[in-house]
Amino acid sequence: MTPLIALVGRPNVGKSTLFNRLTRSRRALVDNQPGVTRDRHYALADWNDRAYRLVDTGGFESATATPLIGAIREQAWLAVVEADLVLLVTDARSGLSADDLEIANRLRTIGKPVICVANKSEGRGGTLAAFDFCELGFDAVVAISAAHGEGITTLMTAVWRHFPVVKERVEAASSEAQQPIVQPPAAIRLAVVGCPNVGKSSLVNRLVGEERLLASEIAGTTRDSIDVPFTDANGHPFVLVDTAGIRRKSRISLRLEKFTIAAALRTIERADVVLLLLDASRGVNDQEQQIAHEVIKAARPMVLAVNKWDTMPRDRISVRQFTEALQQAFPRFSHAPMLFISARTGRNVQQILPQVSRIRQAACQRISTGILNRWLEETLQQHPPPRAATRPLKLRYLSQVSVDPPTMAFFVNLPDQIPDSYQRYLENQLRQRFGFSGVPLRLLFRGKDNPYHDPPHPKG
Repeated sequence: MTPLIALVGRPNVGKSTLFNRLTRSRRALVDNQPGVTRDRHYALADWNDRAYRLVDTGGFESATATPLIGAIREQAWLAVVEADLVLLVTDARSGLSADDLEIANRLRTIGKPVICVANKSEGRGGTLAAFDFCELGFDAVVAISAAHGEGITTLMTAVWRHFPVVKERVEAASSEAQQPIVQPPAAIRLAVVGCPNVGKSSLVNRLVGEERLLASEIAGTTRDSIDVPFTDANGHPFVLVDTAGIRRKSRISLRLEKFTIAAALRTIERADVVLLLLDASRGVNDQEQQIAHEVIKAARPMVLAVNKWDTMPRDRISVRQFTEALQQAFPRFSHAPMLFISARTGRNVQQILPQVSRIRQAACQRISTGILNRWLEETLQQHPPPRAATRPLKLRYLSQVSVDPPTMAFFVNLPDQIPDSYQRYLENQLRQRFGFSGVPLRLLFRGKDNPYHDPPHPKG
């Protein structure tokens, strides 16, 4: 079984820097400002061909802090409870603190192996300062510099002493290697995006059925993009990605917030499907339209979900009226599924994942050339293309050239003369016939003749 290792410690000791070093990534947001990490952040890593899971946590502060700090502590402690080994990360530069002592006292009660990691121990002075942490009473204190990569080999050697490779495991692995490899189905990566405080973290918690993420009425609680692997009741794997709220550039003043929003925008590009969450009580604003524009630029499928629908007076606005408002605000996504939900009560939340699965399947479907050209013939008979300035337009042939997003190449005698209105007609007919609602389509118009049209007769 793959061991789980938790990184815990007070704020700004370098846990996220160590997380990125061990996972060889930049997945965790890092900044000199304390308290950047708030949720549990998981990743798969390996050392000398041995795999393990790593979880980064928020800064563990004294119990006299705010309710938000208390919630961060709870999230960190949940990681400790489920971990097989804990790395207590400390700061050799600032020395031993009261928070370090409190965390150590709590860790001694769990009965799990703990390694004290004295981070920021660059140079001879830092190494000597690391000895101060022997006072915490743990068997091992390892001096490292996560930023510079110093001491990582010593640390991982100490880690793997707690997970020896026994003979039975080696024999089991050898036996498994002789079996045919069955690839598991790829997890659908669903990014939940929106403005601050619309309920993104609450929705992810509702979908997974536990308080996996911090959810607060305080805008800006989520700062990093957090991956939450999840398998639904039907056994379908997902990776739900909670993101920081995206505000207008003119309202962003803090450097850290710029980083969090940049991470959210990168998440859109990496997503299989994007769920844009709106607040029913606020309606649609121009920033949500800008987010939709980013989804269009990334050519990602999208679902529109209106949260907090339970707070709306039933006589104030109907679903039909709100749907019409959404279609006007998002004309490029008027075909996308629109759901009216409540993350707080669970209303209609069960409809989200089936819609996401359907859209993902539609985005990856490949339609045979024969079926496409029969559809094209029927479509042209129903509504022939308009006449160009000099001669009739002729759409001779159609082929799908790629998926995700589906890309259709039309072979036309005058490719530059296809009116926008007729292009929209073809796109709408494709969506209706092949179930492409919520999926971006790319239509290409090429001047090359149909390669299968009137082939030359063989010489004989």
